[in-house]
Amino acid sequence: MDLKVSVEGVIREVSGVTESTTCEEIIIKLAQAANLPGFYTLVAVYRGREDTLSADEKMVDFFRNLHEKPSNVQFILRRLEAPSPRPTQSQIQAKKHPSVPTQRSQSRLPANLHYHDMSSGAFHGPFSPPPTWNSGREQSTPAQKRPSLRRSATFEAKQVAQDARTPNSSQTAFDSDEYEQLKDQLAYQEQEVELNRIRLLRLDKEIAELEHANRLAAINDASLPVGPAAELAQLAATPWSQLLDANRARQRDLLKEHERYKLALERINTELEKTRKDALQLENKTNQELERLLATLDVANSQRRQLLRSLSPPAARTRPSASNTSDGVAV
Repeated sequence: MDLKVSVEGVIREVSGVTESTTCEEIIIKLAQAANLPGFYTLVAVYRGREDTLSADEKMVDFFRNLHEKPSNVQFILRRLEAPSPRPTQSQIQAKKHPSVPTQRSQSRLPANLHYHDMSSGAFHGPFSPPPTWNSGREQSTPAQKRPSLRRSATFEAKQVAQDARTPNSSQTAFDSDEYEQLKDQLAYQEQEVELNRIRLLRLDKEIAELEHANRLAAINDASLPVGPAAELAQLAATPWSQLLDANRARQRDLLKEHERYKLALERINTELEKTRKDALQLENKTNQELERLLATLDVANSQRRQLLRSLSPPAARTRPSASNTSDGVAV
């Protein structure tokens, strides 16, 4: 199953959602892919209404209870952190003379939080935000949540002077800023309590699974006898006489079968020897017949030559004429 989630106005598609996929896994995957620190929740928008999903809620069960198709539901990844408080007089002066910022924790997410990569089916390790998250957050949050810091230095000096002239208003602003900071701390602690509750639920589930597996292993081990006494009892309970009789009967059957195959092999050897002798005799007869035919052919050829010689006429001799006697001597 595929889901479409709006992350800061950009539609991202999450594929490979199964029945065991929870809302927390999808949030962690999207936050890691988009490099977003902080705390987020998943909001479902459908038929003109919005529903906030809990961290341990399974997406398949959510759609079953909703009776809606995934294509008809739009999800939004919404940030849970409250806006930062307004800058106080001490913060304005600290801006003029900046000091080394204190290092905060790398992430508000628990260290052992894992996520399931739905696209590849692999189980990844704990979520680790980028090393530049602190500086990026310190630079991006004031630019978005603190528009008053963009004022010029002259306006800031006038504001400081005005705060000095009106101590009551400065004290009221300070109390309001302190209230906002306490409010932020309270929201942060509530979020950490929620994450710890989710971690405890997950640990309880793992402990229950391990206890169930240990019980099954203990039952299997208890059903199997262990030790020399159990081995001796097993040997004593074995019906050796019946096994010996069965082996002897099997041996007799094998001997009978061996004799039967031996007789068949001897019969085949006898037939093969007889066939070999018949073939040798046939070869001798063939050779004799061939010699007789060759002798007959030679006699026939000699008779044919004599017959041809007797049928051919004798050659006539011609004597020289007397007119040529002067030319030579007649022999």
